[in-house]
Amino acid sequence: MPRITLTVDGKAYDIPDAAVPAIQVHVDRTNAAANTALSLGEWLALHLQELAIADALAAAVAQLQQQQQDDANAALEAAIKAARDELLASLTTP
Repeated sequence: MPRITLTVDGKAYDIPDAAVPAIQVHVDRTNAAANTALSLGEWLALHLQELAIADALAAAVAQLQQQQQDDANAALEAAIKAARDELLASLTTP
């Protein structure tokens, strides 16, 4: 008899007992890295939700990375222009 049964749309899916210790290793690793204390069930629920948002999150990350790159490029261009203006001004200062 499996220790974990997932029910989706009224249909049950069993996770065999032999898989539970291997899954628990991942739960423990995640808890240690995130300083959390999720139970196996909470961890499974969280990771299934993360799968549900994975594509949207990847798109948001890509958009944020592009915006950060655009901002960095604009700041660099402004700094170069300011340095150029200062150097040009120093040529005309006695």
